[in-house]
Amino acid sequence: METVPLQKSPAIVWENKQRQTIDAVQIDADPSITLKHCADIVIDASELRSIKLENCERITIRNGWLHDSDRIAVDVYRSREVRVEGCRIENVVNGVYAVESQSIAVVGNFVRNVRGPYPRGQMVQFNNVTGPDNRVMLNYAINERGKSSPEDVINLYQSEGTKDSPILVEYNYLVGDPRDGSEDKSKSGSGIMLADCGGAYQLCRSNVILSAGQVGIGVAGGHDIHVMDNRIYGAKSNVSNVGLYVWNQSEKPGGAVRIVCNRVWWIAKSGEQNAWWNGGGMGPVQMKGNLFADASLSKNLPPPPSQAPQPPHPYFTAGPGGPRIVRVPWPLEK
Repeated sequence: METVPLQKSPAIVWENKQRQTIDAVQIDADPSITLKHCADIVIDASELRSIKLENCERITIRNGWLHDSDRIAVDVYRSREVRVEGCRIENVVNGVYAVESQSIAVVGNFVRNVRGPYPRGQMVQFNNVTGPDNRVMLNYAINERGKSSPEDVINLYQSEGTKDSPILVEYNYLVGDPRDGSEDKSKSGSGIMLADCGGAYQLCRSNVILSAGQVGIGVAGGHDIHVMDNRIYGAKSNVSNVGLYVWNQSEKPGGAVRIVCNRVWWIAKSGEQNAWWNGGGMGPVQMKGNLFADASLSKNLPPPPSQAPQPPHPYFTAGPGGPRIVRVPWPLEK
């Protein structure tokens, strides 16, 4: 374990830089770091407001604290091989927003209170993200009542993986307010929204959703969309609607949807059980092994993960000499 002092720095703006590391800095400017046409950059163990990437390659953002920004915490445009891992992201407009990009990985982060407003308000949104090796996994999100205004916590908009490497949304733990659930949240927001306005080759599995939006998981279009082994629980609120649905809301043909081995308990605002709905437009939906209106689900939910991101584990302290980060060795994802 290593304790590293944070060095205050003005905003960093780099263009056409390669093979550089930004380590243990504290930047109050917003955006804190802007990279354009850069490659092989690591941003490590730093306290920042926000980061903007444009036309970059092989960028790693890890072990950081991004907070209290009126911008998107990590704004990615036309970039590839970008990893955001093991970060705390709090009180921002949006967590990670990737547009027209490839090979984007958002892994092991803790995100609290995204504020929007619409159309922002996601922990992660992929917008026209394509190709192999895209993933959103092992993240923990909380949106507290009165402190956040989330839309979809995870949104895949017109994004396509490949047959051999679908976009993975897996092992995420998504929570509304820990006490009040989805009360007063968006009337159109969801825990996870797949194939929004179309998309393809998306695999959503082994996520836990606890009253994270008016819908738990939605499949809104696209083809080759698989929803498997998720636990979706929704308490009654003034916006709660349906736990899991398939409904083609795009103007594009949809199909090849599999809904397998999900457990769902969801109470609509009317007070009625509303675990599942098929709104049509997707052709035959393959259904197997699901438990809808699963009254035992509340007793079989895993506990929330630690709020220390994993991997790695950043801890910020304010001891003698000013802010420091306690850096713990972290395992690379295999």
